[in-house]
Amino acid sequence: MTIRKIALLSGIALSTIGAPALAQDAGAPAATSTADASGNDIIVTAQRRAEKVTEVPISITVASAAQLERQQVNTVNDLARIAPSLEIQSAPGQNTGGGGSIRGIGTLTFSPGAVASVGVVVDQVSQGNANISDLFDISRVEVLKGPQGTLFGLTTSAGVINITTNAPEFGEFSGRVRTELSNAGTAGAKYGNQVVQGVINVPLASNAAMRVSGVANLRQGVNRNATTGDFNNNDRYGVRGRLLWEPTDRLTVNLIGDYSQTRYENGGDFFTFVKTSGPGSFLGGAGFDAVGITDRLASCGVTVREGNLDYCNNNDQVGKATSYGGSLQVDYAADPFTLTSITAWRKATETGYGAASDVFRGSPLELQVANDPVDRDLGLFTQEFRVSSAAGSPIEYTAGAFYSSQKQTRIPEIVRVTLVPVPGVVIPIVTSTTPALTIRDESLAFFGQATGHVSDSFRLIGGVRYTTDRLSLNTATSETETFLDVAKWSWRAGAQYDLTPTMMSYATVSRGFKGGQIAVPAVGDPSVVQPEIPTSYEAGLKATLFGGWVADLSVFYMKIRNFQAQQCTVDGNGIISCVQTNINGVKTRGAELNFFGKVTPNLSLNTGFIYAKATYPGGFVGTDGTDIGGTQLANSPRYKFTLSGEYEQDFGDTLAGFLAVDTVWKSRVRYEANSVADTTFRAHWMVGGRVGLRTQDQRYSVALFVRNLFNVHEPSLMQSDFPYTSTTTAGASEGNIGAIYGPQSFRNVGISLDAKF
Repeated sequence: MTIRKIALLSGIALSTIGAPALAQDAGAPAATSTADASGNDIIVTAQRRAEKVTEVPISITVASAAQLERQQVNTVNDLARIAPSLEIQSAPGQNTGGGGSIRGIGTLTFSPGAVASVGVVVDQVSQGNANISDLFDISRVEVLKGPQGTLFGLTTSAGVINITTNAPEFGEFSGRVRTELSNAGTAGAKYGNQVVQGVINVPLASNAAMRVSGVANLRQGVNRNATTGDFNNNDRYGVRGRLLWEPTDRLTVNLIGDYSQTRYENGGDFFTFVKTSGPGSFLGGAGFDAVGITDRLASCGVTVREGNLDYCNNNDQVGKATSYGGSLQVDYAADPFTLTSITAWRKATETGYGAASDVFRGSPLELQVANDPVDRDLGLFTQEFRVSSAAGSPIEYTAGAFYSSQKQTRIPEIVRVTLVPVPGVVIPIVTSTTPALTIRDESLAFFGQATGHVSDSFRLIGGVRYTTDRLSLNTATSETETFLDVAKWSWRAGAQYDLTPTMMSYATVSRGFKGGQIAVPAVGDPSVVQPEIPTSYEAGLKATLFGGWVADLSVFYMKIRNFQAQQCTVDGNGIISCVQTNINGVKTRGAELNFFGKVTPNLSLNTGFIYAKATYPGGFVGTDGTDIGGTQLANSPRYKFTLSGEYEQDFGDTLAGFLAVDTVWKSRVRYEANSVADTTFRAHWMVGGRVGLRTQDQRYSVALFVRNLFNVHEPSLMQSDFPYTSTTTAGASEGNIGAIYGPQSFRNVGISLDAKF
């Protein structure tokens, strides 16, 4: 990003700051805010109704709009910093709701027929595999832990990320622009990123209003092509429109539409080499590299090391992705209950040269593995009907029906492996083709959950869901074939008791259900990965401290039948081959403590710690042939600590200064299901923060920020034998390691500007 371009974006923001005040603060709490009129109670919709978070018998971490902004949570991947239980290890090409895991349990897979273990729900609409990427104009995010299938469906066996956007406000015209601007090489920033978000609220009548918001997220890096010296450009644009209409005092209509587009160069955030060995043999001895990967990469300017962001590629490849959709929600208050209908449709496409088009991105290497351009299409239709009792009824209930139909299509995808012993000489080794395919996933469910008030302090909880799920595959060489047709019960039971007016305890047991997968290998016949069935036990305590600060303590135990896992290895031809499989007996157990909200009027503090022992079953054999039974699951830290806080100090009657911190600590993480030490990452801190000034009316602010202050190179993914296991001339085996780094892996420093009118 050039200084000139940053100056232009800054000028846009500054010109907005100079705009006249036309109305009240657009970010003021509305009906969907996290606080009631008193400003003390945090309100959530974890049970599909508005409730105080301290009254919901589920472990929940809540992040308000203010917290999301001070932590610079601009993407779904950034949400891993708000909750100790949540990890998002999203690699390019994965299509399961962002690759989230909660308490160590999640689905990381390239299988086209997979669904998520952690569901992403936006404004009560499940995103399926057509997930959003950017977060803007958000009211709050709730991280719900444990199976949530009773109310949220079959893609929530580990939990839910429940996102609520800001609703339009009646009777006022208002707007906002906020920016976060950084440039690679300026003030120690290792990559450049320019985020510009804007929103405008337009009253249409006394009972109708429209809200339109948009984002441009332009990033230079984190990867850089050493051949040209240029960072990869990763550019995303998004827009959302929301119409709120209340034609009568009983009827509410919400119409929402969104569109986003992504453009990324040379694979975007993809593999770079972080460890290589000297000269060695490969391809089963079919060739011998007398130079070695280290020196070959050095010849084009790549230095292999931890945190290497460089690759060298003579090609100029571009990938594109789009995602869009809409929903219509109608609520009718027919005393003593409310009827709700939500109709939604989403579409996601990916075209051009995807992340794996040039897998090694090393033009001087003798071994080359490349994919032809991709053309992938996904469509999702959902329809939900609900009936909910009035709040405060002796028996509070929610019941309904849910239908979803997801269709994914792909053209034939070809992988080509070649040997280039000398420049200009290309020797084909192998070509494999995944056939054109269409996968359909159709589900119908009926559900209900109720809370019975036995007394003022004691309540009983019960819920059930009956889900039918049909998964079918059609290829260019076969008729449509049903691979999986199942019907399963999910349920939830428990009790909660108010120990004091500000302290509640609960205990629950839940049975979840996650649909099966169709694994489609490049070679061989498709196979079925059976549905995932978790059984979870949880006990918790919630309390309100200092008049508004919430404490959330939980202990948990969950055992999973047919845990859906992916294990990736590199075959003899240098192709990364990922196999989807079931693992019986995976467990996660531990304890978590969270505090969130305002401690004092001047201090907001959100912090948490989790101990989650998520393990493979006894005797489980890893991809390297070693017994890793009883050890921690891949991509799952056993310990994690998060802290986000802001302290504000008034300076006179017009200005206030603020200091914010954003810190995460994780224990050692393994990235593969094996015993390879080189594909683990050590225990580490990630520290960031902001310091700045804002006006007392919260309308204007300016701040300096830093993320990953100490430039800790935490990867998103690691792969051993990349591109093959080298054997030195002395006969010793040494591993080559590839890593995928994202924006979280490098320091970023910049300025943020915010204006409301």
